[in-house]
Amino acid sequence: MIKHRHICFFLFVFFSSFQAAAEDTTQIIKQNSGWNTVERSNFSRYDNGKYIGHVYREVRASISPEGEARKGYVPYRANYIVLEETLRDMRQSARSVNNVVPVRFLMSHNGAISIEDDRGFPSLRDFPIFDSSITTGKKWIAAGKCAVDPLNDGNVITYPFLAEYEYKGTEDYQNIPVHHINAKYASRMKGPGVQGEDQLTSLNGSHNVDIFISVADGTPVFQRDYLDETYSWRSGKSVRLSGFILTFGNRSIKLDIKTKKEIEEGFVTVKGVDVVPLDTGLRLTVKELQFKSDSDELAAGEKNRLDAIAAVLAKAPADKTFLVEGHTAAIGHGKNEMELSLRRAKRIVAEMTMRGIMEQRFIYRGSGGTKPVGDNASETGRAQNRRVEITILE
Repeated sequence: MIKHRHICFFLFVFFSSFQAAAEDTTQIIKQNSGWNTVERSNFSRYDNGKYIGHVYREVRASISPEGEARKGYVPYRANYIVLEETLRDMRQSARSVNNVVPVRFLMSHNGAISIEDDRGFPSLRDFPIFDSSITTGKKWIAAGKCAVDPLNDGNVITYPFLAEYEYKGTEDYQNIPVHHINAKYASRMKGPGVQGEDQLTSLNGSHNVDIFISVADGTPVFQRDYLDETYSWRSGKSVRLSGFILTFGNRSIKLDIKTKKEIEEGFVTVKGVDVVPLDTGLRLTVKELQFKSDSDELAAGEKNRLDAIAAVLAKAPADKTFLVEGHTAAIGHGKNEMELSLRRAKRIVAEMTMRGIMEQRFIYRGSGGTKPVGDNASETGRAQNRRVEITILE
């Protein structure tokens, strides 16, 4: 499936463009506490001209400043969570994760970015770019770039574009005063793209993007991207996506020292749970969960431990997402191990939901036996590898 990866909603920094010239824009950036975005895509998909259904996908990002500005750029770190893509009538209430991509980048006051270890996220680069002065009706043109992974195989292709901007002024969006900016650009690219039989030879399409930024504090509120794009390959196949991408933004609430301490102390008395601080949040490793053999059914003796885990997770701020990852021992049944670990992760989500934590706060994935922490050659090591990890994401 084609991945657009259009989640790049750095708009809070552009609030400085609407301020008096005397303000220190670097200080405005440093004061920002970070922000979260959720991107939801809804496309009609056509393969070789034939309609095959609607494609739904979601990408979430948590973006935080990291250190002081240097040479006019502010460093950021981000986590991009790519959720499972589904077709019409195949959407699941559970949110399965395809990938979690850590990213670090530098961003200037006007939105230009430089990405370290480019892995295709964020997809929109140097977009939006603002003119030095903004008044209602003002129009300007600026270059940007977009990264796409047409075959979702890790071969990221970046193409340049020229965006035409217009500042529409201020208005209300769901009772929130916002700045409204419109941007239009064409997506044009001709090969060569990725190598081999499925070499991408051309991309043709257009984007019409409405951007809404909070008047009060410059945080991203909403972005709506109407697009129609067609990808063509040397083999003769083509894929057209026509629809929209909606991106919602808000300031993030960090796990403060007090909350982290409460969570860590809450697990002190819970048997078999280790807590490890990460750059991306807190990871809880639940060791040696007792599942029935080759099953996601939990032993009755795990009830008290699950009760205690849910009680501690409830202490996390309401905007936090929990990533649940299932792991198995590796005993030579890779596909079955992956499926089993996924089912077990999903089971833990269900158990937490039954204990009062809202289901939409959870995402999950299975890693099978691909991330061992013990030696699979011994029973002790295999027992260590049979675990579930819950990360409270920042």
